[in-house]
Amino acid sequence: MQCYFGGGNRAVEPLRAAFAADDYLPANGFLQYAIEDYPVRLIALDTLVPGEAGGLLCSERLAWLDHTLASAAARPVLLMMHHPPFSTGIERMDQAGLQNSEALAAVVARHPQVERILCGHLHRAIDRRFAGTIAGTAPCTAAQLRLSLMPDAPLRFMFEPPGYQLHLWCEDSGLITHTAVFGDWPDPHPLRVAL
Repeated sequence: MQCYFGGGNRAVEPLRAAFAADDYLPANGFLQYAIEDYPVRLIALDTLVPGEAGGLLCSERLAWLDHTLASAAARPVLLMMHHPPFSTGIERMDQAGLQNSEALAAVVARHPQVERILCGHLHRAIDRRFAGTIAGTAPCTAAQLRLSLMPDAPLRFMFEPPGYQLHLWCEDSGLITHTAVFGDWPDPHPLRVAL
């Protein structure tokens, strides 16, 4: 399987420059890194194929991930990547999905400390079991992709509220993920139910 180096993509260099002071992005090569500063390790995996909508995890990227996960097997991990490693039922997006997701599944299955795989690409919140963990996509901070599970449905953006996910790590219970939307809403109203 051919490896594609993402460094030639014009979007990569501004990202490296914007976060250069944080000292965790590699200066060259694939845009993959681990942040060790928190109780949960944050590992980012580069799925970019320059000039293409779909993603790829070649043997070099997967070997890096396997080594990085093995280097701290007792620490919980949030694995972050752009392309989700699963089909969503949105056919046109699935056609531009992640190649070689079976090889990723083999790596993740060897490392039970992977608490969750966090992805984008779909502009919708979608969750699925994958390789012994949960993989999911977050909503977009701009327009959402129209939800249509009809074969050959055209891709359309909807002006649904922009959204985000907030991940909370608790030592005693693990990862809790909240999905919310941005917007101006009326003030909170009291809840008149005995809890």
